[in-house]
This record gives sequence, structure tokens and C-alpha cells, in this order.
Amino acid sequence: MVKQDPNDEPACVLLEKIKAEKAELVKEKKIKKSKPLPEITDEEKPFDIPDSWEWVRFDDILDVRDGTHDTPKYVANGVPLITSKNINSGKLDFTNINFISENDFQAINARSKVDKGDIIFAMIGTIGNPVLVDTDRKFGIKNVALLKHFTSELNMYFVLDYLLVLQVMWNSTASGGVQKFVSLRKIRKSIIPLPPLAEQNQIVRKIDKISKMLGE
Repeated sequence: MVKQDPNDEPACVLLEKIKAEKAELVKEKKIKKSKPLPEITDEEKPFDIPDSWEWVRFDDILDVRDGTHDTPKYVANGVPLITSKNINSGKLDFTNINFISENDFQAINARSKVDKGDIIFAMIGTIGNPVLVDTDRKFGIKNVALLKHFTSELNMYFVLDYLLVLQVMWNSTASGGVQKFVSLRKIRKSIIPLPPLAEQNQIVRKIDKISKMLGE
């Protein structure tokens, strides 16, 4: 998609930096230690990637969480509670939303604090529709996955673009009867190709340019 530069730091070095950052955050008790996941097999890899890239699991490069699965008591005025119905066309929709008390928000926030630059997407029903959070407005989340970024070595727009591809597969293989769902473990185990950071940035710019051309 973009021209490769042999001088770019390879993704294997990038990955070690990210893993070191995550380990330090675990040590500082800022994030929980992840359960070990199996090595990526050749059978899991859906296509070939350049030698300077690496196949990684989402849990290798992100802090993967989810929102509450309980239904808190709604109040007339309070903190917004984002669910899948409030994710529309890649944006957060606060126009038709339920509110929860500050106490309930703090309880959810202790488990699933959303920060600007994180990604959330629906885990139940129509799976996917990822959104990169671009607001400082506080809100709680319910029945949505949260991909928290913790490193400057990863372009979250690159992750967002790949999630748009993955959601097709997740919807076709989702568990559940009447209502489909994808588990947090499945998300953590899912793999993503990791290019060098400079190449991530180039790919994001290229996709953004193509999207704007198609939208015109």
C-alpha cells in the first residue's frame, strides 16, 4: 500500500518496546497483568506480511477491557452511559442516551476508564463499528469492548482501520443464539499485523486520502 523504507526500525524492535512499557505499567499496578496467550501459529495468519512487520495479538500491544455487563439504575441527569446503540457511523452519539449516577459511573470507571485516544466497539448484537474516542467528556460504557492505548509507539488509527476489516470476520464467527456476541478473550487473542511506526503512519494517511476521495 505504501513504499517501505529499509531504514525504518523493524516491528520486532517496536514490539519489544511496547511489551516493556506494558510490563512497567503492570509493575506500577496501573493495568492488570494479562493471562498468557499461545504463540501465533502459521495457520492463524490470514496473509503474508513484509519481513519488517510482525503478527501480534491485540493483548500484546493494547490493554483490552470491557464495560459493565450490569444495568445500573438510570437517572434523569447524570453521567452518560455509552452502549452499542450510541455508536453510529464511527462516532459517539450522545443525543439519545441514558444517564447514570456519579457513584455508578465511578464503579464502572474503576474497571473501564475511557480516555481520549482509546477505541471502543460493540461486543453484542452487530459486532464492531469501532470508534476512536476524540472527546474529553466523561462517560461510562456497557457491553462494549475497550482497547486502551498506553504507548506512543502505536498509531491507534491504524488499529481502528484494521478493526474495520476484522469486524466482518467477527460477525460471521460470533457466538450466541438470538443475539451474537464476541468474548473479551477472543478479542485479546485476535491477531493484527504490526508494521514499523513510520509505515503505520503512512498507511493511515493513505487510507484517509482514499476514503476522502471515495466520499467526494
